[in-house]
Amino acid sequence: MNFTQTFENLDCNCIEESNEDIQNNYAIKTNKEQLRLQDFNSKHDKGKIPDSDKCEKVCSFRGVSISLYNDKTKDYVLNVYKQLFPLSPGYKPFVKIFKFGNECGNVKHTPSNNNDYHFDFYKCDTFAIENIEVKETKELHNV
Repeated sequence: MNFTQTFENLDCNCIEESNEDIQNNYAIKTNKEQLRLQDFNSKHDKGKIPDSDKCEKVCSFRGVSISLYNDKTKDYVLNVYKQLFPLSPGYKPFVKIFKFGNECGNVKHTPSNNNDYHFDFYKCDTFAIENIEVKETKELHNV
C-alpha cells in the first residue's frame, strides 16, 4: 500500500509500528447515520495545523481517530464517546461499528489520556469507503 497523499511533505514515519487490520472491529463517531467518506478525513485533511512539529503530534493530525471495539472494550469505548461528544437536543451523533476491508490503510495503537483503546487510522492512496463494512450503527443518545 502507498501512503503518498497522507504523508505528503512530511519527514516523520507515522506508519512505523502500524499495520493493516482486517480482523478487528473499530468504532468511529459520525454526525450522520450514513457512513460517509468525509467521516475518514483527518484534521490535516480538514486544513488544521498542529501546534507542535513533534512527530507524535503531526502524525495524530494525519490519522483518523478510531477505537478498538469488541466485547471487552465496547462499554468503555461508548462511555468515552459520550464524554467527548456532549449530547445536546439538536445534535445527534452516531457511533459506527465497522471492519476495514483490504487496502484501506493502516492502524496504529495510540492510547490517549481518556481512551486506552484509541487508534490512529492512516488512509492509503487507494482508500475507498466501499471497502468499509459497517456492522452496527448506534445513536449516541441511546447507548
